[in-house]
Amino acid sequence: MDARALKHHYESELEARSRPGGGDARHGRRMFRAMLKAVRNLPPCQVHNPGSSWVWSDLHLGHDNIIRYANRPFADAAQMDANLYDNWEATVGGDDDLVFVGDVAMRRAVGPHTWQQIRDAPGANKHLVIGNHDLTGSGRLRIDGFDAVGAVMFVDGDPPLVFTHIPLTDVPVGCVNVHGHTHDEPPRTTPHINVSVEQLDYRPVALPRLRRLARWLVAGRYPDGATTLERIDAIESDQ
Repeated sequence: MDARALKHHYESELEARSRPGGGDARHGRRMFRAMLKAVRNLPPCQVHNPGSSWVWSDLHLGHDNIIRYANRPFADAAQMDANLYDNWEATVGGDDDLVFVGDVAMRRAVGPHTWQQIRDAPGANKHLVIGNHDLTGSGRLRIDGFDAVGAVMFVDGDPPLVFTHIPLTDVPVGCVNVHGHTHDEPPRTTPHINVSVEQLDYRPVALPRLRRLARWLVAGRYPDGATTLERIDAIESDQ
């Protein structure tokens, strides 16, 4: 599978969920229709240097309700945003790539002040794989500040990684789906890696570390851990 084939595969899944009787436990068909429209109009993303790339998802900057919804350990959105920016600056180098797997900002964080903070923060190339909260209800992009914005991302290697905001129902054989959207949902016994910030101690994770976990998953091995980061730590402590 390449990036174009992945994009078509993702479109097919979004289209199926946008039909009558579609949606999921948390979202109706309208959200999937908006995602489908946006995905059709955007190209895939591509990282420039996978070995020096970082990944995270679902920051929800400015969103007080996400603290309660996803059990985040912050008093309010201002404290949460400051913590996320501090962790970003402490982790990502000036020459690195940084991939957001959707849902960057909401509420009062949607605006030029956030887009400028994104531009100014560390990272030579900042990529956004769009999420449902990066769009208006009609499927138009409502975010800025990124070097590249795309529908999906495909990173070849051992194993290939396919990045989508909403987890794929049918992951291509031999691949692992790196996704967001499901926040603090427990890790699955399937070839999925959830990179929502709740899974990563609220800081970006190095892409090579995700690849180590992906190798276990394609082999049908599921390390212990209540979060993605705990699973990675368990693998690395065993080596």
